[in-house]
Amino acid sequence: MTETSRSSRRFQGFFAFIGYLIFACVAVGALTELAAYGIWRVYHGARPDKQEKLGRTSPAYQSYPWAAEFWREEEARRKVHRGQYVPFLLWGVAEWHGKYVNADATPLGTLRRTTEMMTDSGRCAGKTATTIWMFGGSTLFGSGVPDFATIASYLQHDLNEKGAGCYRVLNLGAEGYNTNQEVILLEKLLKAGHHPDIAILYDGVNDSYVGMFAPGFPDAHWDYRAIEARVEGSAAGKLEFLRNSYALRFMREMVARRAVRGAASSNLGAKAKAVLDNYEANLRIAKTLGVAYGFQVQCFWQPSLASGRHELAPYEKQLVELDANSPEGSAFPLMAVAYEKAERRAAEDGQFVFLGGIFDAVKDPLYLDRWMHLGPHGNELAAAALAKYVNTVKEAPSAQR
Repeated sequence: MTETSRSSRRFQGFFAFIGYLIFACVAVGALTELAAYGIWRVYHGARPDKQEKLGRTSPAYQSYPWAAEFWREEEARRKVHRGQYVPFLLWGVAEWHGKYVNADATPLGTLRRTTEMMTDSGRCAGKTATTIWMFGGSTLFGSGVPDFATIASYLQHDLNEKGAGCYRVLNLGAEGYNTNQEVILLEKLLKAGHHPDIAILYDGVNDSYVGMFAPGFPDAHWDYRAIEARVEGSAAGKLEFLRNSYALRFMREMVARRAVRGAASSNLGAKAKAVLDNYEANLRIAKTLGVAYGFQVQCFWQPSLASGRHELAPYEKQLVELDANSPEGSAFPLMAVAYEKAERRAAEDGQFVFLGGIFDAVKDPLYLDRWMHLGPHGNELAAAALAKYVNTVKEAPSAQR
């Protein structure tokens, strides 16, 4: 055999070895993922009470005969919902039309539908409507409730039912938004020639989560690290799909269950201050725009599972446990520090209304999941609290603090 033939066979053997190695790695990875999937299904199938079934298992829905049909539609929406890219806002609301959930294309963008109550029929005939824009995250958008059970729909009903005027409430909430994005959205709408009579900012959960937990600084947005990796084209961005593999999910959960977690940290107070400073800076911008364009701005810090003295139902206690055992870490203790700061700040400077305690005397289960989404009754109570303040709006825009 010639030297050339021996060299050729060595090369062939080398590349064959590389091919077998790659095949073996792929096969092992596939088998590992398949095994992890099976373990995950068995493990969690035996613990259904520990899982967030899109809110369907919450007792907040036990009295509604239409609940099962609604959740089938909501689950379908969440499976296909990816939002849509919006310049500077990163994402917006995607169109969706169903029996219970509708997001319509409008001159102001795609908005969740605010449903008129039957008792409102004809109330505004011959009257000039007071237009209210509501900004917020997924709780304000209405994740987990039909159109007629969003905070915006309940508020429109309450104002038109109890007040002497006529109110038209537009739901500009978007899943995942905090005040950083809401101020940009408000600016974009004003530049386009639209303006409300009243703008309401309903926030707290997303601002405190982003500022205190992930990514841990306030002038950011939801999913900051993942979006940063995609934009920068880093290896983490290219391999992001691996993060959702069952093998890694199972490993993260097992590690999380053995990790010692504590909310105590010497810099939590400073972080909470930064969250509230950023939040109030956004409110000042919104109110300055209100003065310039002639509309009122009212701001509210929403209730949450992470704070308050609401007597938790067994299901809600399980949601708190889910957070405590989350593979990503426990967010509630950190968010609670921001809520304490928000309550003090609201009392000190009056820039916003703290609603963190509006459920304290309520014994009924209200929450759907650990992302603070509320069932219909919770949204109804939140809207009733808002209506008390919106009805008192009398001062001129120039007098806003």
